[in-house]
Amino acid sequence: MRSTGPSARHAGRRNFASGGEDARSTGAACWLLGSLVWWNTGNVHAAVPLWLAFLVLTIAGERLELTRFLPARPAAAPSFVAVSALILAGAVLAAWEEDLGHGLFAAGVLAMAAWLLTFDIARHNARQQGLTRFIAVCLLSGYVWLAFGALAALGGGLAPAHPLHDITMHAIALGFVFSMVFGHAAIIFPAVLKVKIPYHPAFYVPLALLHASLALRVAGSLAGLPALRSWGGIANALTLAVFIATMVVSVIRGGRPPARRRRNPVPGTPVRSAVKPSGNPAP
Repeated sequence: MRSTGPSARHAGRRNFASGGEDARSTGAACWLLGSLVWWNTGNVHAAVPLWLAFLVLTIAGERLELTRFLPARPAAAPSFVAVSALILAGAVLAAWEEDLGHGLFAAGVLAMAAWLLTFDIARHNARQQGLTRFIAVCLLSGYVWLAFGALAALGGGLAPAHPLHDITMHAIALGFVFSMVFGHAAIIFPAVLKVKIPYHPAFYVPLALLHASLALRVAGSLAGLPALRSWGGIANALTLAVFIATMVVSVIRGGRPPARRRRNPVPGTPVRSAVKPSGNPAP
């Protein structure tokens, strides 16, 4: 009979934390291995799956740790390990067997997007308010871009000369990764820079621009319209500028002292002088 008491739940939480650390360590190893592959072969495209694996596994590992705050779901941790292994195998194999490696890697990334959409706490936080809801919206929309990029990769988009290459790269490295950045900026920046970034609904503006500009870029690629794709790329850059400006304004707002409300005296009520008469004790 399976134990569901406090000790079992505590052990499950330790497993999630350990799994998240393992995923981040594996991601860091992928970044290093990708750099070594590039240095050894001189082919930067052979290292791309490993570098993408670094981004995906690092972010997914962070999200795995947070699932410990949800009711226990036995399939969460084992399925995460299996999906991560598939991503790792495909990324490593792609350096030698490109077609097979790309296929395995793309399938793993698609499975990871499905895992995140199924098990991540963001699905529950999307029903909250304020900053919590904003972060959840960023995460969930990023997972959609991750799935979209994986589908494009399954269609051959990891090959540099493929028509879907631009879509694959930017859906994952821009749509997915920067959705994570936008969502966590209000938490990470205060911790690192020791500043206050109070939440404001204007945070949704750069997020909406990110998705709209990336959709424009994707439409240009699918329609075979280089000019439209270029305009989408320019809009991507402007979106990042809007995001930075939004954060700067928020920091300025956070640094202002709270305004003191002055109470208006009730008509007919005598106003006491703030200066005490000399020689007389305060009443």
